[in-house]
Amino acid sequence: MAASTDPDGLLVQAAEDEAAPGGGRRFARFTEVQDYVAAVVGDHWWSQTFPWAPVDVAVERRSRSATFSAAHVAVSGEAVVFLRDGSWDAVTVLHELAHIAARSGLGASQSHGPEFTDALQQLWRRHLGVQAWAALVQALPDRSPARHRDRRRSGTNR
Repeated sequence: MAASTDPDGLLVQAAEDEAAPGGGRRFARFTEVQDYVAAVVGDHWWSQTFPWAPVDVAVERRSRSATFSAAHVAVSGEAVVFLRDGSWDAVTVLHELAHIAARSGLGASQSHGPEFTDALQQLWRRHLGVQAWAALVQALPDRSPARHRDRRRSGTNR
């Protein structure tokens, strides 16, 4: 989404790039991406953490000339992730799944707000590990509810 309608979008992407510069795990085949998405949303943790989120998520391939990947949850509950060719990595996939978990996908004016960053952090911790999660938390803007919650636990004000 354009920075003018979603000012946090560029901040989140910069934080992801800082925390995992290579994008994490890369998928060589599109079927590997589809299998990864199915494993993430099929994990019992997904349903416990995001009970409102769909567990059936379609993955559609976009062309390499597409300028972004995206996610969308229809009013009927159908969910789809659109991945740009060349962006088949865990960071991109988890970013789009965070939109589904936060119900902040395509068309939302604040699609990278606090609910999104909270979902993103939870997904990173579960699927990329504690070190990647900690790097993301450090790089994200201060507005994230999970970051404030983590700060209260550790007693820091940074």
